[in-house]
Amino acid sequence: MKNATKIAFLLIIALAFFSAGCWDQSEVEQLALVRAIAIDYLPEREAPYLVTLAVNLPSDIAGGEGGGNSTNPTQLFTGIGASVELALEQISYSVPRRLYLSHTELLIISQDVAKNSLSKVFDFAMRHPEIRASTYLIVTAGLAQKALTTSERIESTVSEEILGVVRHAEKTRATDAQQLFEFARDIANPGQEAYTSLLMVGSPLEKVLPELKEEEQPGGQAESGENGAGTGGGAGEELEDIVTLAGLAVFKGKKMVGILDAIDTRGFLWFLGGTGQTIIEVHDPVDPDSTVDILVYRVNSKLTPVIKNNKVSFIAEVNVEGDVRSRAVEIDYITPEIIKKLNTAMAGVIKADMEKALSKMQELQTDLVGFGAMLNRKDAKTFNRLKDRWDEVFSTMKVDITVKTNIRRTGLHVRPIKNS
Repeated sequence: MKNATKIAFLLIIALAFFSAGCWDQSEVEQLALVRAIAIDYLPEREAPYLVTLAVNLPSDIAGGEGGGNSTNPTQLFTGIGASVELALEQISYSVPRRLYLSHTELLIISQDVAKNSLSKVFDFAMRHPEIRASTYLIVTAGLAQKALTTSERIESTVSEEILGVVRHAEKTRATDAQQLFEFARDIANPGQEAYTSLLMVGSPLEKVLPELKEEEQPGGQAESGENGAGTGGGAGEELEDIVTLAGLAVFKGKKMVGILDAIDTRGFLWFLGGTGQTIIEVHDPVDPDSTVDILVYRVNSKLTPVIKNNKVSFIAEVNVEGDVRSRAVEIDYITPEIIKKLNTAMAGVIKADMEKALSKMQELQTDLVGFGAMLNRKDAKTFNRLKDRWDEVFSTMKVDITVKTNIRRTGLHVRPIKNS
């Protein structure tokens, strides 16, 4: 009987632990779920940090019930402070719920922050108990706040729209956005510098159709219906801004020192390998005035340090696989001779990309690839001898680039369709 009493007592104690719940739990109805944080730096102000939060509205307010969606599902809140924390505190004074940052997926900073005050912002992000290490760190060319004022076109919220652009661009090898833990790893890794995606905000028509006159542009007078009834947006209507990813922001330590444009970014990513898909254009080996588009879908790279006469160099070997996607001339691309020439042309384009990217990185003295880290793993003694001046060594280091390509397929139509 005593044993049964003891067992019952222990069960009660155990159940008490499971039923107690979390000491700091909050009901979701009491939280303002922050999905994105934009941070700007205004150096002329005594309180220089401008912080903007994108907060998801509850579904009943945002139109989740009743089928309507007349209200923007995201609300922006802005605060200014001498630090990011003080700016957040100012925001909290105007929000009827507790700010909850654990759902944050984007930390967007302006170039002014990246160049002048990244240490404080990055320290805030890494120390805050609610900000996840998997949050993407993105740099904007202008005000970071402006990125959150763009209109979503496909996704339900602006934060989801930007996040979707980031993730899709990675799959197309257009950029390589870094999460906080990846950025921190690169900063802490001897012999390697950090980078992340560069975000641009602008009008889609100004980017895609800059040469058209106003009356010829979509949404202008040429597309207006009778009596001024526009079919594509009335003439003079303000164009909605969109976000695009255009290259990489390059860092030395915790300070942004430059930019890799789209071509430099692609060349840099060839060094890293990976499976992202991209289209490259090569001159037709038969008709130099025409081009052939090739879809690259698999890239393997191998970087090998070479130490000779106390000098360090590297061998970069890249293997690429792709498919022919389009060509302008009526030629049978199934023949081995044409495929061989296409492979040679494709390898030449990729090697030129890599050499251009390497030249830019050496100009900035920023080892984004991590050549120094690889040297450290293979020969720590040599790297320790050079690490205090590795930037200088890297800026003149020789890298022997070899590219091998393999065009595996020529599309559904093996032979071109000719005029009858």
